Amino acid sequence: MLLRSERGDGLTPALIDLLTAIEAAATPAELQSLMDQAVRNFGFGGYSYHKYQPSDGSIDYFGQWPDEWLKRYEDNHYVDIDPVAERLLQSVTPFTWQEALLDRPVNAPERLVMNEARDFGITDGAEVPIHEAGFGLATLSVFSSNSREFQEAWKRHRHEFHVFSLYFHEKYSSFEPQPETVPEPNLTKRERECLVLTSRGNTAWEIGNILSISERTAKQHLASAARKLGSYSKHHAVVKAILTRLILP
Repeated sequence: MLLRSERGDGLTPALIDLLTAIEAAATPAELQSLMDQAVRNFGFGGYSYHKYQPSDGSIDYFGQWPDEWLKRYEDNHYVDIDPVAERLLQSVTPFTWQEALLDRPVNAPERLVMNEARDFGITDGAEVPIHEAGFGLATLSVFSSNSREFQEAWKRHRHEFHVFSLYFHEKYSSFEPQPETVPEPNLTKRERECLVLTSRGNTAWEIGNILSISERTAKQHLASAARKLGSYSKHHAVVKAILTRLILP
């Protein structure tokens, strides 16, 4: 059951007004303005929206990540070790960043991303994964510099934000041209082998030892496979290859 008003007779009036405004938005700029307003009203410090385009492997982004953090994230290819990005492929319901870290050792390299984000005022956050047909994927995240304040806002408004995110994504997608059909990629034998070994939890260094190639060469094969699959990370490439039966884990 979706969030009910205190009388128990439906969605809260504030959320109904917000969803109605989303449906009536005439431009992406108007839609983004509604996002800015909603995030403030929910009590979060900021947001980011990422929409993966399977037709060409690109990612649409807008939001309030500091420019310095966005550049650092991209330059260091943190998407390949970001535990949040990995969980996005496995979850259809909202989750907090802390939940994505629960099974990670204290010294795990995946924690590096979260630790460095704090230096840019991104201390705590949560994600709403949105899966589409044809391997399309989007996520709306909210974050704050104060963990306690974020957790209080998330506990109070997570269901509202989930519903809001779905409406927002649907409307935003309506402004975009329909993607072209993508032909099945032609992966080499080595690329398939590297993907299979990655799906079994092996690192690039371990793959190199198993296949008697260098770690650098293993990374090159994985990067090539990801490009051919139109994926934004090696983990996403593995998932797409399995779902399209290009590999069997």
